[in-house]
Amino acid sequence: MIKSRMGFLELDGNPVKDDNMFQRLFWPSDHAGEADYLGKQGFWVCMIVALIGSLGSAYRGHPFIAMLLFIFYALGGIGVREHSVAAAVLVAADYWIENIFAISQGHFPGILSIAAGVMLLANIRGTYIAAKWARTGDPEAFPERGHQTVSERFADQMPPYVWPKARIPFYAVAGVYMMMTIVGVFVLATRPPRPAQPPADTQQLDVAPPR
Repeated sequence: MIKSRMGFLELDGNPVKDDNMFQRLFWPSDHAGEADYLGKQGFWVCMIVALIGSLGSAYRGHPFIAMLLFIFYALGGIGVREHSVAAAVLVAADYWIENIFAISQGHFPGILSIAAGVMLLANIRGTYIAAKWARTGDPEAFPERGHQTVSERFADQMPPYVWPKARIPFYAVAGVYMMMTIVGVFVLATRPPRPAQPPADTQQLDVAPPR
């Protein structure tokens, strides 16, 4: 245990390869601690996307889509926290399908949206590394999860209890939501453009030719 803790704290003479914050966030090393930290960041990104996206869909009058979106990203974030590569791939794929289609329609996402998308892509590598370490069965491979604050109990203690029960419902919801996303993108992409409407404050005058 002491050796494992010293390794994570970089006190055993073998420091973690990446000492750059942005490199740890977007391209972690093979160190289990960095991969686990990236999974925690991915958990919070998914929760924020779930909250903002569902509120936006509900505001536009689509409560069913809002509910599916929230469940999909919230459970996906829990899966990412528990080192599920499938969950990381699904949430990243859906996020970028929607954003790439929006860009193709002339709606460019903001800086924060792009950063969130990059972090979701980085989660795929992070969860793969973390899952590889988890398969070794070493209980000391990952840093100890916190339980002091509300955020630590939510992000560190809740996912291990929820994910074993929520894994199958997540895949079911993910299948429905991904299908709806793909069908929605296809329908919008193939829909003919609406004809230009004259301004509301103008009047059309029909001038009859002289007889």
